[in-house]
Amino acid sequence: MADILDSVEFQHEDGTDTGKEILVLALSTCAFCKRAMSFLRNQGLAYKYVFLDQIDPDLKRKVKDELRSRYESLPIFPVLVYNREKALSGFTEKEWRTVLGM
Repeated sequence: MADILDSVEFQHEDGTDTGKEILVLALSTCAFCKRAMSFLRNQGLAYKYVFLDQIDPDLKRKVKDELRSRYESLPIFPVLVYNREKALSGFTEKEWRTVLGM
């Protein structure tokens, strides 16, 4: 089965630490999403992001379905997908630091 995340056009945010695959699924109007992305930037981490409210509704539904099935995660935004192995819903700095090995 193909990974639906490969069908999503992510934007890239440069950083000095590029050794991890970090994907952020966010909403353009979400304050927690903005805070999470700012946290990643401040840590110097390169990451990719997409604002799900700005993509095709059918693709958005498929992405949310995959998050539920593959990661057993309810998509509460922002969603951090780390190395396609683990996903976190919502932004809690302590949890994100733990998953990112900080």
